[in-house]
Amino acid sequence: MPATPQRLRLPSLGVDAPVVPVGVAAGGALVVPDDPGVLGWWQAGARPGSGHGTVVVDGHVDSAVAGPGALYHLRAVRLGDRVQLGTDRGTQGYVVRALRSFPKSAPPPDLFAIDGPPRLALITCGGSFDRHTRQYADNVVAYAVPG
Repeated sequence: MPATPQRLRLPSLGVDAPVVPVGVAAGGALVVPDDPGVLGWWQAGARPGSGHGTVVVDGHVDSAVAGPGALYHLRAVRLGDRVQLGTDRGTQGYVVRALRSFPKSAPPPDLFAIDGPPRLALITCGGSFDRHTRQYADNVVAYAVPG
């Protein structure tokens, strides 16, 4: 039965963070919670337990004010690492199957798929940091499947 994410744990990286619903900003970018210790779940996307589509969870890699974010070490995730997504209906387990990096300007077309096989995508910033725009060039994405 579809559920609403509330907490994400990725024990191998020491991640244990609350998850709040987020949407899309006026420019089309996925909103990231202001607090770098909080993760955002794209509420227009797939829900855990729905049996299809990508459950998208994003978070800051770091903050100039608050330091490392909840997904600071996402680049170090290993294939086979387990992810636990706590929901209002229990916990859904996932296993990491891929780690990718891509330019923010060119996300993969299926990243936000609401159909297709069920999976979880954890997204944070990566790549080079532009001090003038205060933005990272890339996104790092860990893909996990139910299991």
